[in-house]
Amino acid sequence: MNITRRAAFAVPVVALASKAFAQTEWPKGQPIKVLIPFAPGGVPDIISRIVTPRMAEALSQSFVVDNKPGAGGGLAGQLLAQATPDGYTLLMGTVSTMSIVPAVNPSLKYDPTSFAAIGLAAVVPMVVVVRAESPAQDMAGLVELIKSKPDFNYGSSGNGSILHLTAELFKLRTGLKMQHIPYRGSAPALQALLAGEIDVVFDALPPTMGQIKAGKLHALGLAMAKRSPALPDLKTLAEQGITGVEAYTWAGLYAPAGTAPAIVNRLNAELLKSLKDPENARKISELGYELAPSTPAELAAHTAAELKKWTEVAKAADVKPD
Repeated sequence: MNITRRAAFAVPVVALASKAFAQTEWPKGQPIKVLIPFAPGGVPDIISRIVTPRMAEALSQSFVVDNKPGAGGGLAGQLLAQATPDGYTLLMGTVSTMSIVPAVNPSLKYDPTSFAAIGLAAVVPMVVVVRAESPAQDMAGLVELIKSKPDFNYGSSGNGSILHLTAELFKLRTGLKMQHIPYRGSAPALQALLAGEIDVVFDALPPTMGQIKAGKLHALGLAMAKRSPALPDLKTLAEQGITGVEAYTWAGLYAPAGTAPAIVNRLNAELLKSLKDPENARKISELGYELAPSTPAELAAHTAAELKKWTEVAKAADVKPD
């Protein structure tokens, strides 16, 4: 995938903590807390529970996964912004927490580009799915179906979600019109799709894999720059003539603004080692996620680019918080 890797766009980390502190006193027996923006079972939660045991072993320091759902993932972002930059409070950020929530709900007072980026861990492709009996069998067929059906609609996991904004990005790039039907989560949206209540869903690949393999849902295209190893025969949207629609959720590790570079670099080194661990890599890949290890500068650049993209989409679609 085309994750931005130009460090020139990275937001510089302001080192408020001294190098002496970072090098001689961290870690020092205090548990390292990893804030998770959503309830257990989501992408950031699963990734954190896979990678932190290896990091804990390397640092001789316990890690505590702390689920803090709320405000569409924004609560965890606010908590990180308020945390002391001492290396003991981290956040496994996602596209929602770091890009969409700040774009949709400016009342949440935190700037994701100010955080100390540690490293990207994994990305999760977004896929376009319809019922197996849908007349649309590829993206060209979907476009024709949308044009022929004035009340064509799509479902999402809620207003301002990555599912919602991915569909709006598709509308923006194609000029097509679809009605938005929000649900309380991805699972209810997929159930509504299977029941024939809605026409299409733009969802993450892992939640749809079971129904796709069972033949109940039909995958039309992948909103990524390249195909997914999980479904290697599924063409991308760009391969089918629909360009500019690249969307995915992701998980990346962050610390509060002002965390010492020595701490950030050590955490990055241990995160990369954990991602390279064969067992961890296998677990992540089997879930339909794609490993995407990065440097702190690369994640900072990625964060800024994603925030810019989704802010533009939210503004164009006039997406407001519930």
